[in-house]
Amino acid sequence: MKIEANVEIRWHYGDELRARAVAEAIEVDNEAMPAELKKSLNVRTRWVDGDVITKVKYSGEIETLIKALDDLVFSVKVAEEMTEKV
Repeated sequence: MKIEANVEIRWHYGDELRARAVAEAIEVDNEAMPAELKKSLNVRTRWVDGDVITKVKYSGEIETLIKALDDLVFSVKVAEEMTEKV
């Protein structure tokens, strides 16, 4: 099924340094996205105070969006684990 979606996901850390580290790690993944996927999936991640905010604009098959959001959540989890160890 084809859809158009605008998604905003916010993670609250309450710690600006940790939020920045997580956001920067996630944005690297966003930039490494295959060129053909970038045509239909626009993902931007930033930090504001102690929050990480990811905005997604998408047009295409719903399964692709679900996969992309799942990858995003997994990447955030890995970044969180790494920032806990520092």
